[in-house]
Amino acid sequence: MTAALNASRWYTIDMPDDIPPHTGAGGFDDHGELDRDSPTEPAPSLDEVIDAIADESHAIPYDDLPALSSVDQSQAAQLLGLWPRIEPARRRELLASLERLAEEDATLDFHMVHLTALRDPDPATRILAVRGLWEEERDDIMRILTDMLRGDAESTVRAEAATTLGQYVVSMEFGMLDEDAAEHLAETLRDAIEDSAEEDEVRARALEAIGALSEEWVAEMIADTYETGGPRMRLATIRAMGRHASDDWLPVLIHNFDDDDAETRAAAATSAGQLLLDTAVGPLAALVDDTDDEVQVAAVEALGEIGGDAAEAILVRLLERESGLADAARRALATLRLSNFEPHVASADDDDDDESGNGEHGPR
Repeated sequence: MTAALNASRWYTIDMPDDIPPHTGAGGFDDHGELDRDSPTEPAPSLDEVIDAIADESHAIPYDDLPALSSVDQSQAAQLLGLWPRIEPARRRELLASLERLAEEDATLDFHMVHLTALRDPDPATRILAVRGLWEEERDDIMRILTDMLRGDAESTVRAEAATTLGQYVVSMEFGMLDEDAAEHLAETLRDAIEDSAEEDEVRARALEAIGALSEEWVAEMIADTYETGGPRMRLATIRAMGRHASDDWLPVLIHNFDDDDAETRAAAATSAGQLLLDTAVGPLAALVDDTDDEVQVAAVEALGEIGGDAAEAILVRLLERESGLADAARRALATLRLSNFEPHVASADDDDDDESGNGEHGPR
C-alpha cells in the first residue's frame, strides 16, 4: 500500500496563507454570557490529531477534525504520511466525518485531505474523496477530476467524478471558467457520453452533468438520448432537462408524471420544479397523491421551488396531511417564502417617515 501511495501523482495546490487556525469556543458563566476569564482547553495540534486518527484503538476524534481544515503544503505532506497508517474502513470513516463537518460549518476547507485520498487504492475511499471536492472551483482541481473520469479503473469512481464535474458545468454556463478549461470540460463529458464502451451509469452521470450547459448540441443530445437510450440513459435525460432549464422540456416532463417507474416520475417532478414554470403547478399538485412516497416528496419540493400563490395554497393544505407529507410541505413552504422575501432597502423617504413617527418601520 505504501508503495502504491508513493508511486501516485501528488498535485501541488497553492493555499492562502492568511486563514486563521481553528480555535475552540470560550466558556460561559452561570447566566449564559461569554466568560472571557474562564479557562479554555487549547485546540489540539495537527500532529496530535493525526496521531489520534492513526490510533485505531480509539474512535476518530470528530470534534478535533477541524484542525485538518486549510492545511498548507507541508502539513499536506503529513496527511500523505498518515494514509498508509490507517485501514481502509477508518479512512472511509474519516472522509465521511469531514463531509459531515463541512456541511455543518461552511468555513471549513478539507480539500487537501480529499486530494490526498484521490489516489487511494480503495474505490469507496476515492468516491468519498471526490464527493469532498463538490464545492471546489479551481481549474486545476477540475482537471484532476476530468482525469479521473477518463482514466480511473473503477466505473463507480468515474461516475462520481462526472457528478462532481456538474458543478463546474454550472460555472461554465455563467462564464466563470476560462475558455481552455471550459472546452476541456465539455469535451471530456461529451466523450464520456458518446463512449459506447463506457458503463451506462458513467455515461448517464456525464449527461446529467452537462445538462446545465445551454448549448444547442446539449439540447440535441438530450433529445436524441431520450428517444434512443436505455432505461438509465433515459432517466438521465429527464434529470438533464431540469438542469438545462428550457421551457420546451415541460411537456415531456409532465408526460413522464405517468411513467410506470417511480424513480422516473420523481425525477420528472424535480426537473419540472427546476424550470420554475407556473403551468407545472397543476400537474405537480396531482402528483402529490402518487402511490410512491418519494414521488410525493419530489412533487412537494418542486412546488416549493416554483413558488407563487397557487403553489403556496397547495402546500398550506398539505400541512394537514400525514406527517411525512406535512413535513415535506413545511420545508417546501420555507423554501418558497425565502425565495419570495425581498429585503427592504432604506431610502430618504424612510428616514423622513421614521422621524415623524409614521414610518412603516416604526414601533408596532
